[in-house]
Amino acid sequence: MLSEKSFGKRRKTFVVPASSFLALVLIFLLVGCGGATQAPVTNQTPNATPTNDHGLAALPGYQISLFASSTSAYNNPDAVVLDNGHIFIDYQNTSAKDCTDNNSSTVVEYTMDGKVVKTFSVPGHSDGMRADPATHLLWTTSCEDGNPKMATIDTTSGVVTPYTFAKTPHGGGYDDVYFLNGMTFIAASNPTLDKNNKNPYPAVDQITLSNGQAVLKPILLGNATVTNTTTTPPSQLTLNLTDPDSLSTDGKGNLILVAQADDQLITISNPGTAQQSVSTIPVGTQLDDTVWTTSTHGRLLVADGHTGLTFWMQAPQYTQGSIFTEAPSDSGVAGFVGLVDPATGIITPVVIGLLHPTGMIFVPA
Repeated sequence: MLSEKSFGKRRKTFVVPASSFLALVLIFLLVGCGGATQAPVTNQTPNATPTNDHGLAALPGYQISLFASSTSAYNNPDAVVLDNGHIFIDYQNTSAKDCTDNNSSTVVEYTMDGKVVKTFSVPGHSDGMRADPATHLLWTTSCEDGNPKMATIDTTSGVVTPYTFAKTPHGGGYDDVYFLNGMTFIAASNPTLDKNNKNPYPAVDQITLSNGQAVLKPILLGNATVTNTTTTPPSQLTLNLTDPDSLSTDGKGNLILVAQADDQLITISNPGTAQQSVSTIPVGTQLDDTVWTTSTHGRLLVADGHTGLTFWMQAPQYTQGSIFTEAPSDSGVAGFVGLVDPATGIITPVVIGLLHPTGMIFVPA
């Protein structure tokens, strides 16, 4: 295995099997970071899938194909959504994360084979997007660093409806949204820490829309005490969440919060109810979108914000319930899609060569 390494200002622990091609590539990356010492490789490295025209490489068996590209009209893809047999990608264009400009983002609707159907404009720097399974409205959130905005999109009529937030208690903005168990949840991003550098403010809220307002009810505080499931026996850990980011589900009715700069996957069981409980998997490096496979066959759709390209990534077969994640450009070891071992938090890369993976979904066959 690769030993623990230091990266830049923040200490990152990133462990992968040395027997894979990607482990060897990552060793060379680590050697180039701050004069780190090369970890030993104990056996031969198998051949990898050849690098494709876009500079990506994958473990044997994985197939990668281009789905969509940025254009002169829209660029910087982020969230990806599947609804009613169509793919939606939000492009942030050139816009400020804290809404200090008047620029807008573009949501593009595609057929499954990548043909553009229509486009929609939403205010600000769009960062979170989900489809309401009941109404099929797209919910978009913008300006995750401050002065947040929100809008819904009726993709049939093209009507974009804005909603406003009250003053944020945590001082930042709002990021991803997720529909689960008949409720909707939202991540409270970029919190302003108190004088002790702690976050006692809401990190995840339940959200409802009413009369042009986004109404919020906190369900998880940034300093909550949770269970670390990777220790034996499981231990208690007090959070200090500085970067609530993406939301997902594990397919078992639990809400998952990716605390990006905090290097944690946080599971909220029975979210928003009196039976709620919270646990965490420390993973040792910054992650962005994280998804659970819901079928043994299907494809990942992954957006690369810096290249403007969105790719299909497909394995011959999956273990249902596998956890795929992606490391953005500011991660300790950046630009990969990998598999998370929930028992240990160890991540095994399966695709490398991305510059800044952002949005990701799993699409069952």
